Amino acid sequence: MSLSVVLWCTSCGREKNPFPPVARCDRCGGILDYVYEYWMIKSPYSNRRGMWKYRPIFPPISDENIISMGEGGTPLREAKELAETMGGGRVLLKDETANPTNSYRDRAASLIVSNALDSGAKKLICASYGNFGASAAAYCARAKIECMIIIPRNVNASKLAQMYIYGGLIVRNGNVIDDAIAEAERIADGYYQATPELNPLSVEAQKTISHEVLEDCRNVDLVIVPTGTGNTAYSIWKGIKECLALGVTDHPPRMVLVQPDGCATLISEGGKVRVRRVEKTATAASPLVSLMPAYGRLAAQAVEESGGVVVTVTDREIIEAEKLLAKAEGVFSEPASAASVACLRKMREEGLVDPSEVAVCLITASGLKDPYVIDALADGGRRGVKSRGGFKTKFEILRFLEIGESYGYEIWKFIGKQLSIQAVYQHLGELQERGLIEEYYRGRRKYFRLTQRGRRVLRALEEISLIL
Repeated sequence: MSLSVVLWCTSCGREKNPFPPVARCDRCGGILDYVYEYWMIKSPYSNRRGMWKYRPIFPPISDENIISMGEGGTPLREAKELAETMGGGRVLLKDETANPTNSYRDRAASLIVSNALDSGAKKLICASYGNFGASAAAYCARAKIECMIIIPRNVNASKLAQMYIYGGLIVRNGNVIDDAIAEAERIADGYYQATPELNPLSVEAQKTISHEVLEDCRNVDLVIVPTGTGNTAYSIWKGIKECLALGVTDHPPRMVLVQPDGCATLISEGGKVRVRRVEKTATAASPLVSLMPAYGRLAAQAVEESGGVVVTVTDREIIEAEKLLAKAEGVFSEPASAASVACLRKMREEGLVDPSEVAVCLITASGLKDPYVIDALADGGRRGVKSRGGFKTKFEILRFLEIGESYGYEIWKFIGKQLSIQAVYQHLGELQERGLIEEYYRGRRKYFRLTQRGRRVLRALEEISLIL
């Protein structure tokens, strides 16, 4: 028996055919969501790996059109040292940086591009702050589909590099994601619409994060989700509710949504959540910027239904959490991802989370997608990193050490003796402080070598250099 699935309006209850995937009801403007007859599902799992393990609870996709690069199946890491810094307890990290393009959006790109192939599309359009744009470009390259990406003007160079290297056609429009989404909707004629906020398949793909978490740990008490447009938050809550419906868990965790205080569109008030529009934004966590969250009402419902809360954090708290996460657990996240850790620290300090509770922090994307690496090497000013510039010199040192381990005098000769040897040692010290290189001794001589983090940073810088 085939699984019955329809698109259902979350506002007026109207039903539509599941394809083409559209996100808004043409009668009331409400968000459309896929609804299944769960009682017909013997098992929500297939014999595939990763995200496509959950194919039985996806809208139908033809076998021959599935585009997968191993997305999903990401680790749920036990963060013992991080937990100790917060007074103990159990903290888990759902590490989505392990996806093919280092972002949770690979899940959505896989399902959406597969459906685009099913529909016979030759070209695709999406709006993105960077993560989905990079994912869409990569999966479209695999599917041989043209990919146009509408981005706000302030998308950083690291994410631009990813989109560019995968062959995406990049168009800048507006200052915030709301502007880019409106433009992608306006010019979509002739394109397959892939924007996550305009394509409900994004929710279907991203809900698998919750399935993986609750399969690995069934006694989770709260899940902390960095939130911008609300699309991700609703995806996580839908996955939790599916796990309840399918008997995967009988202990639904509370939904905790975290936003930067410079862009707080969701406000907790006496157990309820109010959605508001903001006119000005100010935060380093750009993927969380939205003037009016497209999925705001559904994200608010997720918090209310789960008994959760919305928390705001400052940029300083986010950056401190980003550094702590890297040093304590070896997970290098972008600021938007680190907001989940900043949120948990704040809630622990304010007594809102008991140390006996199991908390999951969603780490959505890698720090290599953020300009922090380049900013820190170049001037470090905005984030309080001590530096005297010399980005080019540091880049050359990293490239030299990739060839092989070396010592200060040899590095100085390679650079061409344009700086004093004391200046070279200063650069080496700064690179070491940031965890990009490490020292060791051979006899009495001090040698330097790249760390794994240093190799990742170097790869990112080399990609960026292609478009700068």
